[in-house]
Amino acid sequence: MRQGARILYLLRSGESRPPESLIRASGSIHLLRAGTGPDGPTREYGPQLIAFRGPYDFDARAAIEAVSSLELPVLCFGESRSEALAAHVSEHISVEDLRTVLDLLVSISNSFQLSATECRAEDMGQCRGRVIEDLIRLLEHLLALRIPEYPERSERIFEASLWIGNHLCLPPHELKDLLRAARLREIGKLGLPDKLLFTPLHERTPDEQQSYDRYPILGARVIGELPAFRNVAHMIENQLENFDGSGPAGLMAHQIPLGSRVLRVASAFSTILHSKDKARSAADVISILDKGRGSLYDPLLVKLVENFHKVENNEAYKKNTRWVRIADLGEGMVLAEDMWSRTGMKIIPSGTRLTKHILRILAQFPIDPSLEAVQVVA
Repeated sequence: MRQGARILYLLRSGESRPPESLIRASGSIHLLRAGTGPDGPTREYGPQLIAFRGPYDFDARAAIEAVSSLELPVLCFGESRSEALAAHVSEHISVEDLRTVLDLLVSISNSFQLSATECRAEDMGQCRGRVIEDLIRLLEHLLALRIPEYPERSERIFEASLWIGNHLCLPPHELKDLLRAARLREIGKLGLPDKLLFTPLHERTPDEQQSYDRYPILGARVIGELPAFRNVAHMIENQLENFDGSGPAGLMAHQIPLGSRVLRVASAFSTILHSKDKARSAADVISILDKGRGSLYDPLLVKLVENFHKVENNEAYKKNTRWVRIADLGEGMVLAEDMWSRTGMKIIPSGTRLTKHILRILAQFPIDPSLEAVQVVA
């Protein structure tokens, strides 16, 4: 048996063999008629993941339910271009790219098969967290191998997302999911062919761009198979939605998950700041982001990213600042960043020393309810 994933392939009515790309990319394949439960030979075979051909309809869901006791990731092949949007991968994916996806799914599945013995010396929650972190590092390594500029770009998006998450005072579990999404937001690009992945934006045809923009869907489907990543997958899947509803799924404003809105503006900030075509000044970055405020990006988050950019380039502030909840602001504190209303109007500029009069004015302004903290000079 050649090296590769062990696949349990569910044969649908009228089907006699799996897709050719799957045959060539896998290590071995065991066939089972769709709708049949796992028998003795199937369990003895020890599959690492389940695959079947689309469409993902009622019959497909019933077939998956019949083998759900195996607790394995599922990969669906779309028969046509349109069905590939609702499936996990296109039937016509290249063998090399499909092999990457298969290995990725198997790695995820294997990482979560922990025994009580392995965790006996640790709290189960700590053990689970350690395994999740190890898995994320594995995925980051795969991304870095495929996309050389990924590590630097991911770090910038991570830092901007952390800044926003701290300002919103997200609960620890929500902030953790947001930061995981920031690290894995490009995971779906592992399924893109080289020609599409490495063609500059201005050289892609409309059809190529449409295919490229499916990477969040593929990424969400891959990591969303595991409960620990379902919230992360939801953020990743909707990261290209526009605030005004003009994005791929037509979601608008607060219909878009908060994490997705954060990734949208943090990613744009990273792209604008480090454009290969032109060096950008701080004023240029802010001006470009402002053009998309309210249309592409959440207005409040744009202002938070702009504040992040200002503080990031001010070494004195970076070394001597601390977070304070807005409700805890007091007389004599000095703001390390601008404060904005929910409508995007600047209320108080950075560097302002708070007085009783300013605090009374601040209490009367409609601060966005999701904004709960601000940085002040320590």
